[in-house]
Amino acid sequence: MNIDLITVKIKTFVVFFFILGCNVKISQTFYSGGVALTFELGDQEKSCFIETFPGGKSYLFSYQVIRGGNNDVDAWIVSPNGKILYKEQRKESDEFTFDPSKGDFQFCFGNQFSTITHKVVYFTISPQGIDSLAVEAGDKKPTAHTLLQDACDEIHAAMTEVFENQVDFRLKESMGRYVAEELNNRVMWWSIGQALTVMIIGFGQVFILKTFFSDKLPSQNKLLDT
Repeated sequence: MNIDLITVKIKTFVVFFFILGCNVKISQTFYSGGVALTFELGDQEKSCFIETFPGGKSYLFSYQVIRGGNNDVDAWIVSPNGKILYKEQRKESDEFTFDPSKGDFQFCFGNQFSTITHKVVYFTISPQGIDSLAVEAGDKKPTAHTLLQDACDEIHAAMTEVFENQVDFRLKESMGRYVAEELNNRVMWWSIGQALTVMIIGFGQVFILKTFFSDKLPSQNKLLDT
């Protein structure tokens, strides 16, 4: 009985350290190969971000305007040789897949058409497909995977998908919060305006009604004179 209990404890510890080891690798390589950034774009301004790619892999460029005006922005991608690969004007969100060569690519956003409103933009540059943990660690030699490595790769792929869903949920939550706050502010100022209007009308009615009883009638003035 004691031997079975010890065996169960050993198996429990092995599983625990296995999961812990996989999670440590995932946390270290979770953002490898991809870029995610949220920034504020001022009115009548443009911002460009430079990213270098090794080549040999397809990448997905996606962006989303979180808040500001009509939630639209200009976006374009410039290759290292100066060629414009992608260009769209006044769009809320979009995606573009490209096969980059070696060199510096420019990812630009413009808000020149807006004279007052600032924009908050979120964009990501992520590789198409999920590499194994061995490839992300720099091991390019093809080797046979063990059951442990296959299990870690499956967990890595599942956690990457979970992370992408969480990012999408946070973006929608941020946009919904912004709309709710704007609606709350407009309702508050509308209520204040209505309250002031009611107070002004009330005081005006009281003042007008008071003048009806304060003015003397002509007949009363003649009797007082006689």
